[in-house]
Amino acid sequence: MPQRRRHNVAMAPRRTGRSSPGLVVAAMLMAFLAVAGLRSRPADPESRLPRRYRLADLIEQQTTSARKLRGEVARLRAAVDVERAAVAQHSGGAAAQQREMQAAAEVAGLTPVQGPGLRVTLDDSDLDEPVGGGSVNDLVIHSQDVQAVVNALWRSGAEAVAINGQRLVSTSAVLCVGNTLLLNGTVHSPPYVVSAVGASRDRFESDRLVRRLKGASSTFGLRFSVERQSSLELPAYRGSARLTYARPVP
Repeated sequence: MPQRRRHNVAMAPRRTGRSSPGLVVAAMLMAFLAVAGLRSRPADPESRLPRRYRLADLIEQQTTSARKLRGEVARLRAAVDVERAAVAQHSGGAAAQQREMQAAAEVAGLTPVQGPGLRVTLDDSDLDEPVGGGSVNDLVIHSQDVQAVVNALWRSGAEAVAINGQRLVSTSAVLCVGNTLLLNGTVHSPPYVVSAVGASRDRFESDRLVRRLKGASSTFGLRFSVERQSSLELPAYRGSARLTYARPVP
């Protein structure tokens, strides 16, 4: 009988858990390059700044655009005033309404004011460290110091108040942002010049908070001066007059 031929079947190579040395070297090289890339990436210096200083820088960046918008608002308001005056000349009833609106604008601080008053200047100390103990925070003017002066001026009979040329109205707030003040959407650095038309110097200097601030200025070298002015010119408020308030979430 013919014998069957045996066919040699090639067996598949047995898989093992070991990887190829080339693949291991390539993976190690890629990991090294990734770590080197992360380390060579320059750090963002802004991220190291405290949050309040980053916020102050952001506000400073928006100051220019806000100034342009305020100029546009002033131009539009002037055009509205011209149209309103022209309508008032052709109508007797409108003329009476115009006078009432003008009086309301003066009370709201939307018109310039001129007259005698006080000029108060606040500035940081020139000392490097407080004398006789204390904190370095005692060497700078804070927002509560400026607010104390403003409140004392109102109590002394002021009809209008402005800080560094920014008119204060009922919605104005003196806010501290870093080492600057945020007022009516504008950023201010010391010295802070507070002008008040109609304020009495005797009543202002007898105010309890003013006396305390004057004592602190002599102790820590702060600049605090009060000058009587025969004529002050305070600009009108040029910000938004629309009231905004919080609403409950439905």
